[in-house]
Amino acid sequence: MNLIKVNVIGLDSLKDRIAKASKETAILVDAELEAAAMDFVGQAKKDLAGQGGDRGFLLKSITYKPKGPLSYEVSANQFYAPFIEFGTKGKYNPYPGTEEFAAQYKGVKGSGTTTLFESIRKWVVRKKIGATYSVKTRRKDRQTQKDIDTITFLIARSIYKNGISPKPFFFKQVAPVRTKLINRVTALLNGI
Repeated sequence: MNLIKVNVIGLDSLKDRIAKASKETAILVDAELEAAAMDFVGQAKKDLAGQGGDRGFLLKSITYKPKGPLSYEVSANQFYAPFIEFGTKGKYNPYPGTEEFAAQYKGVKGSGTTTLFESIRKWVVRKKIGATYSVKTRRKDRQTQKDIDTITFLIARSIYKNGISPKPFFFKQVAPVRTKLINRVTALLNGI
């Protein structure tokens, strides 16, 4: 349970027509499927980038790969991807239509508090949260270890107590990408 994924499918209504089409047409349909997978990845990354990620690990993990003939799989390959997508604790709110999938992540715990604290601590240091500001140099100068520890503890406690709000970036791409794909493949099969 360390990633979320979706298959770029949606051509069930066109399956018979694709099976009867020429080999060249099947190649063109496959190209359309790959284009849909690339579009899905691009839109998911665009939505995620606008939500203020820190180092881009989740953003970089969103990829696609061929899964078989006329099938591609898009995935977000980070453990925390479902928690960003659906939220946690009292803020858990799955994207409509994903409730069954999201339920498997509800209440799942990470790899331990040490990892959470260390991740938050590194973030606090990178962002210079709690640093003093020098009017003379117009820069944030230093952070004391005590301030870093206090801020880290307060942020971690808030996350444990309240959870994080959902930031849907992945599953909301399914409907628009599928609609666009069906329209393009239908036009292709109709010879337009």
